[in-house]
Amino acid sequence: MVRRRLGQDPHILSGAYALGALSPGESVRFEDHLADCDSCVQEVRGFAETTALLGSAAASTPPAQLRERVMEEVARTRQLAPPPQRVPDPRRGGWTRGLGLVLAACLAAVIALGVVAFDQVRQIRELRENEQLIAAVLADPNASYTSAEPMEGVSVTVVRSERTGRLVFSAHGLDRLHDEDYQLWLTRDDGTVYSAGVLTVDESGFVSPVLAAPQGPATEGVAVTIEPEGGSEQPTSDPVMALPIDG
Repeated sequence: MVRRRLGQDPHILSGAYALGALSPGESVRFEDHLADCDSCVQEVRGFAETTALLGSAAASTPPAQLRERVMEEVARTRQLAPPPQRVPDPRRGGWTRGLGLVLAACLAAVIALGVVAFDQVRQIRELRENEQLIAAVLADPNASYTSAEPMEGVSVTVVRSERTGRLVFSAHGLDRLHDEDYQLWLTRDDGTVYSAGVLTVDESGFVSPVLAAPQGPATEGVAVTIEPEGGSEQPTSDPVMALPIDG
């Protein structure tokens, strides 16, 4: 396990370098350092993967489930009756009633689509806000940084920013689970824990960065357990990994 406090040490500039937050002069000096530092090369590669994932996640392409959700709403919308064999006489009110049904059906469909669209816009806005908060943690020059290999083939990085009051957890090498989830916990010095959410693992074993807000300075570490799908209020199994964090 490697733990460092960011300051003038060039090792701690990997996050800012990956985000393009260094000045031209700092970038040149850091690149000179990279030529002789394999650990920083690995750290920059990891942060570059994280920032690339954040960039792709910002795209506002409608999700694949959007059509399915719209069709579900349409299925619940009252449909028009089969058209009459003969156009009714407007003087008998049939035309007015038919037009009313058409307008009612259209209005219901518009409302259903509006609800779905509003929900998608909200999700995209929250995603972008989350990305900005993650970037602020990674770019903080005074952040503390902990990296480790808690299991064979698994690497973990935790960056904690006192200025923003948040930390970012990322990992690579985890096996995907079926009907279960990895859940991240923040641990306190008194032995209690609280959830930071479930982890999303892609097919390559890359874990989407998790943004968490430690509850006070008593938070001293992180742990990961395997829980029923969707997570648990408290751990139901022993940790598959645990490590202390600086800050």
